[in-house]
Amino acid sequence: MQEALQHQNYDGIFTYMRGSTFDTVRIVHVADDGAETERLFNLNGEVRELYREDNEVHCFHPESQGDLDEIADHSVHIGPFSPVFTQRVLAARDLYNLSMHGEDRIAGRSAVKLSVSPRYNDRYGYRLWLEEETGLLLQSHLIDRGTVREVFQFTSLELGDEVSAADLETRIAGATQSHQLALEGNDATEQPVVRVKWLPDGFRPVRAQGNRLHFSDGLANFSVFVEKPDAAALPEMTTTVGGTVVITRRVAKTGPQVTVVGEVPIQTARRVADSVEPVIY
Repeated sequence: MQEALQHQNYDGIFTYMRGSTFDTVRIVHVADDGAETERLFNLNGEVRELYREDNEVHCFHPESQGDLDEIADHSVHIGPFSPVFTQRVLAARDLYNLSMHGEDRIAGRSAVKLSVSPRYNDRYGYRLWLEEETGLLLQSHLIDRGTVREVFQFTSLELGDEVSAADLETRIAGATQSHQLALEGNDATEQPVVRVKWLPDGFRPVRAQGNRLHFSDGLANFSVFVEKPDAAALPEMTTTVGGTVVITRRVAKTGPQVTVVGEVPIQTARRVADSVEPVIY
């Protein structure tokens, strides 16, 4: 799967559904002597394109849409359709069971079905459909205890010699504006103001930035945010968007406001939120 994502030429249209959000995206990927170039064309909503050369990514918008600061959404969600997904599956294989589940047909192509199942019920699993000949991901489901939370699926796809480098050219008419997307956040040296007393098995802290703590088991991620004292208070709430959960709580009812955001079930996020306590240095 990872080999196909990085080294195959492909041109296709996929849909990505999470909650009430439905994205339709065309992706063109060209690999040439180890170098990768790809462009993602958002086909619904505001016009935007992501252009990537290896690890450098830029987001392009028509100049007519106004200032970049006024554009609400720069993101294009692609779920596990990313080279880092397979790397994370391999890194977290002690926490998940991988199994084969026969064959299927997606976007007119033969596919093999795989399951990435958590060994514990405190995180999500995946069902994956890989193109039989190349291993390219054709469809995926994010699974929460049997319930499908997010769906990625190709609806049309061309592979190999059918793809031309000319297909990478922008489709935005007229002048454009762009900004670079950072793939990694910058670590800060601030000491955390809270600590999390309970974590699901296998999760560990991967970054601490003062009022932000980030955790991962290698595949799933969640973050804990602590609002600054002068920030406007939000009501306590629990909500989900597809496979992403958001829980807001106050520490010890009268303490700082804490928000947990991440790709874990509600029960797990709630237990994490309830275990947050201030750090006294």
